[in-house]
Amino acid sequence: MSRLVNLSDAVYEELTRIKRAKNASYSMVVEELLLASNTVKKTHDWMDVVAWMKEKDKKFKGKKRRIDHDLIAHGVSRDSS
Repeated sequence: MSRLVNLSDAVYEELTRIKRAKNASYSMVVEELLLASNTVKKTHDWMDVVAWMKEKDKKFKGKKRRIDHDLIAHGVSRDSS
């Protein structure tokens, strides 16, 4: 199926340049550009997240509790022994 679209001269020239460079059709070039615009790039990596968590931890004013890992893992706490 074909559709007629109106493009400005600058856009048409850019599409033609990309088309010739990739030796592809206009449809393939437009499809590539549309798919590339839909991909979401990561804005944060794990180091950013860890830094944010450490900064948040420094500002925490609530009560801090120790985690009893034995109680979580086995249902038994060492505090009672």
